[in-house]
Amino acid sequence: MTKLKLDILGTVREAYGGAWTHMGEMLRLIWLPGLLYLATAVISMFVDPAEDLLTSLLLNIVALFLWPIIAVTWHRFVLIGDAPAGSFHLHFGRREARFLMVSFFLFLLLLPGLLLAMAGTTVAQEQPQSTTGSLLGFIGMLLILVSVYFFVRLSLLLPAAAVDDPVDARLVLERTRGNFWRMVVVFALIVLPIALCVVLLASLMQAMPALAILGAAAFAVISIFFAIVNVAVLSVVYRELVGPPGTQAPDFDDA
Repeated sequence: MTKLKLDILGTVREAYGGAWTHMGEMLRLIWLPGLLYLATAVISMFVDPAEDLLTSLLLNIVALFLWPIIAVTWHRFVLIGDAPAGSFHLHFGRREARFLMVSFFLFLLLLPGLLLAMAGTTVAQEQPQSTTGSLLGFIGMLLILVSVYFFVRLSLLLPAAAVDDPVDARLVLERTRGNFWRMVVVFALIVLPIALCVVLLASLMQAMPALAILGAAAFAVISIFFAIVNVAVLSVVYRELVGPPGTQAPDFDDA
């Protein structure tokens, strides 16, 4: 089988262009869960976990279950043109549950390396003359690098879960072989411009505190646009490397 090479510029252009063109429609599809998600994010900014752990935990749990509703809706819109019926789309079903489980799996890939690196830092601070901390930190960093390598490639399991394609890690690893650095560059080209906008906006708000409300509104718009572009680019990469939705046997017929 001929290995596909991801078109970096074409993918980025399609993700940004599609997000900009269809932003209004994509926001309409998720306006209720999106509004709730944005509200939890804003409230979380004013809640100190050290002082009110329960409220902070509840807000994070709510956000954790709202995001799959949003992301699955967007992935299905981008990949298969699916739009949920009705004005209020606040449904957490089997698709959303699969999406959440895949998200947990991707997080667990990074966890061992992060824990070892943190343990190494702690040991190095408490026992500066011991080499144990340095060794743990080194092993942790190696594990992080390896896990990031697989995390980037296996991130395409997310759109697979959203469109009812098999959540097949072996298939995704096979189809993404030789495209790791291309995927990294694509994701970097998605993140860096928006990160630059956020930095410039934060600097402007510091220099001109009177514009804080306007800056907060602009930050919210940028965050929403980034979320749309992020979902769009994953969908485009999935379609280009793994294949159009429905070309693999579905895991189930209905959500």
